[in-house]
Amino acid sequence: MKDDCTLLNHIRQTTEMGVEGIDSVMEYADGSFRQALEQQRTEYRKLHDSADTLLRRHNGVPEDLSSFAKWSSELSAGLKTMMDSSQSNLARMMIEGSTMGVTKSLQTMKTCDVRDKAVSNLAEKLLATEQANIDQMKTFL
Repeated sequence: MKDDCTLLNHIRQTTEMGVEGIDSVMEYADGSFRQALEQQRTEYRKLHDSADTLLRRHNGVPEDLSSFAKWSSELSAGLKTMMDSSQSNLARMMIEGSTMGVTKSLQTMKTCDVRDKAVSNLAEKLLATEQANIDQMKTFL
């Protein structure tokens, strides 16, 4: 059974991927869409920092997102925006990323034997953030 540190590293990596995804489309965003992405990026960073703090408390070792995952995300976003950099397409891409974050988070949460309530609360906050991001991006479709 996996433990608190596994879930905390998942949260770190999920939020890193969120920031990477936002950064990959930011140059195409403007106005209220850009503001929404900046707010989401800030929230991801707060969650990442909270996971780091809890990981240190548990004497865990931070595991960053792999270089391959970052490269793959950048490549995919680059190809998708090259074909269509409309706000609607960018919002769709963000929704897909957040949906993947929800799915992977739920799977990870099911396999972890979390003992610290602060860790499970942070995981729930990540899920709520991802859902809020999805709902916010729907307005830009």
